[in-house]
Amino acid sequence: MKILVLGHGAIGSVLAKLLQKEAGVKLVISADICFKEVKKFEKLHQISINLANKAEFAGILDKYNPDLVINAISPNFNSDILNECVKAGINYMDMAACWEPDTDKNAVCPYKIEQFDFDKQFRSKNILGLIESGVSPGMTNLFVRECADEFDEVEDVKIRLVDYSGSDKLSLAWSKESLLDEIGAKPLIYKDGKFKIMEPFSSPEDYEFPAPYGKKKVNIICQDEIGTIPFFIKLKNIDIKDYDDQVDIHKFLYELGLISKKKIKFGDMEISPFEFVNKVLPDVSFNNEDPKFNEAQFAFAVEVKGKIKGKTSKIRYFVLFPNQKEINKLGLNANFISYPTALSAKIFAMAIPKIKTKGIIPPEALDKEIRKFALSELDKTKGVIVKKERL
Repeated sequence: MKILVLGHGAIGSVLAKLLQKEAGVKLVISADICFKEVKKFEKLHQISINLANKAEFAGILDKYNPDLVINAISPNFNSDILNECVKAGINYMDMAACWEPDTDKNAVCPYKIEQFDFDKQFRSKNILGLIESGVSPGMTNLFVRECADEFDEVEDVKIRLVDYSGSDKLSLAWSKESLLDEIGAKPLIYKDGKFKIMEPFSSPEDYEFPAPYGKKKVNIICQDEIGTIPFFIKLKNIDIKDYDDQVDIHKFLYELGLISKKKIKFGDMEISPFEFVNKVLPDVSFNNEDPKFNEAQFAFAVEVKGKIKGKTSKIRYFVLFPNQKEINKLGLNANFISYPTALSAKIFAMAIPKIKTKGIIPPEALDKEIRKFALSELDKTKGVIVKKERL
């Protein structure tokens, strides 16, 4: 495969390094506006791109003719990239949606997964768009399907994340803008067969994670999984909550109104608190060499309750990724969030040639054979622990 990775940031840079190590990958083209000149390595080319220039992007697709385009920049570019992939007849993958309120008053879900607008076009071109394919969303969706397929009837789905930075000081492991957007967004849940909008940091609960975390307080968060899973798996309830040791900092920013995008007058200029905070916050930490971040770690639990042959049962998967100290040893210049995300995206990308389905699909729509491949790849990755249990 020839793969074009758009974006050389915290996730895209790690993803490009992981992909070029794969025997099935002939060439990785890493494209970012930060590159000022073309650099060519054995299986990696670094090129400059400005996605605001559609003609330039189309020219790059024509020149390299990749088998797959991965958006690792921002979901704000999803629609433009999807449109060019349709024109060129090239498979597409991303890791998140813009997840904006749907302006269609008749929409079932109040938030829109914009990639689905391209489903018919992708089908007509006989190409695939695998969306929401990082770690969360992404691997979480896949594990929900794995659990759900063991039940005759699915009642409740709980997705519980661990975002442990290992420090009480603010540390950004991914896009500042995306983090601030998530903090300020009103979370969505699916309850009794209907979507419901909640308030940020609401519905706290004490959740018992497997070792080494145990009981932790989790809060509801706004994540894309809720926008796709109910359309592909019949269930009654689903929500996603997060244990984050920096949640007090996030709540402080939210409660002071520092996430607001409403412009305010400041001298002779107008600026939103969101823009100001986005400017003054520290940059993303690509590689946390500081020992105080050694124990930083990402994990997730997917717990499904339902009925099997008339009896109520619970199944839970717990996936624990390496801590920062172990990630540093990999030499990828990755952090405890970018590595699990890039690793998951790499696994999904390598599954693309095996997928027969065409159109736009999320991971929970993948066939059992493809899911088996993805789970096997994850399970055999050094330092990743996958645990299944019946509760």
